Amino acid sequence: MLNELFDTVNSVVTGGERYLSATRVGIEIEQSYRAYRNQAGELSPLEQRKLLAQTHHKGARKLTQLFHDNGAIWVKFGQFLSSRSDILPMQYVAELEKLQDDAKPVSFRRIDEVLTREWGSEWRQQFAEFNEQAVAAASVAQVHKAVLKTGEPVAVKVQLPHARKLFRQDSMVFKALGTFGAPLISQFDLKQVMEQIITMTMQELDFLTEESNLRKFSALPHADLIYVPRMYEQLSTSRVLVTEWIDGMRLTDYLNRHPTGAENLLRELLSCYVQQITSFGIYHADPHPGNFLVMQDGRVAVLDYGAIGELTPDETRHYATLLQVLFGRIQSDQPLGELFRKAGFVAKDQGVFEEVAELVLKENLRRHEATDILGIALDKMRDLKVTIPDSFVSLARVVLTFGGLLKTYKIAVD
Repeated sequence: MLNELFDTVNSVVTGGERYLSATRVGIEIEQSYRAYRNQAGELSPLEQRKLLAQTHHKGARKLTQLFHDNGAIWVKFGQFLSSRSDILPMQYVAELEKLQDDAKPVSFRRIDEVLTREWGSEWRQQFAEFNEQAVAAASVAQVHKAVLKTGEPVAVKVQLPHARKLFRQDSMVFKALGTFGAPLISQFDLKQVMEQIITMTMQELDFLTEESNLRKFSALPHADLIYVPRMYEQLSTSRVLVTEWIDGMRLTDYLNRHPTGAENLLRELLSCYVQQITSFGIYHADPHPGNFLVMQDGRVAVLDYGAIGELTPDETRHYATLLQVLFGRIQSDQPLGELFRKAGFVAKDQGVFEEVAELVLKENLRRHEATDILGIALDKMRDLKVTIPDSFVSLARVVLTFGGLLKTYKIAVD
């Protein structure tokens, strides 16, 4: 009884420290921008731009460090923001992208405790080699390279011992942040984003869900570009996942080293994701750059199946038509407003769909990029209080993530 009480108090105190840190960082960032505004009037335009860039950079470093230190859901939200170069200054995008890199791994002693609990005390007998040094670490797990007795190299993904407790503490805070912060954010629906990040993180904390997702995803007839790692089901548990070891280069590293090939690769990768959404009805729902490895043969290995999106046949059909019309790929004999209604969008005043349709037509005539059109349409519908299906918001986030990545490398989306 006393132990349970101690754990509860300790949980509140630990969580409270993270929330106080977030409050402090928020105040510090706001003060930085207030100082900029106070000085800007006395500066030349060039000096203003320089000072604003410095202020952005200072705030970005503080925010990234906060997300990194708080872990789990915080990192997921930071990764989401890092893909939104359409709404954030480049200094924030550049800093937040660091959250896609390795976090600091925990000691192997703690990992050994998890492996012993999941596999038993003789777990090492299954391996010819097991590297105790983590090769990658993230917000909820870290990865170790090992070699099975059969000689096959594998990646052993082990959930961090504290991950589930931190998630329970933080999920309520993020729900509240989504509710109270939504009116302050116009560029995207913060409440829906927070709910989806919470759902995604909850799914990722059960590796049996990831195992099931990987199995479904690997069964799809993907384009030749996509490579799905093999899974070792007999070794996988709710806290440990074993997959084929993949040698490759992180997507962003590859793009930076091979800038001439960036456009073709990213366009083809986006095309693969559009195929997943519009043809398969099953798509990888966490496409931040850290989840892609470019292999020596040019294929892209897709990693981390903690979250996939699944659409019903009706959703797949309606969303496919809607996206192709929005992107200007096809012309429909039905009004765009009717396509929105069939896709499950709900508005009290049906005339708002025609208003959105007129806006989309106007923006298409201005030759905006395809992903921008989607973002513009969603923003307008939120302004008009249209209820957007959660399943569409999820897939739109994937498309917009790719749009942000393409913009980072200055690649137009036709």
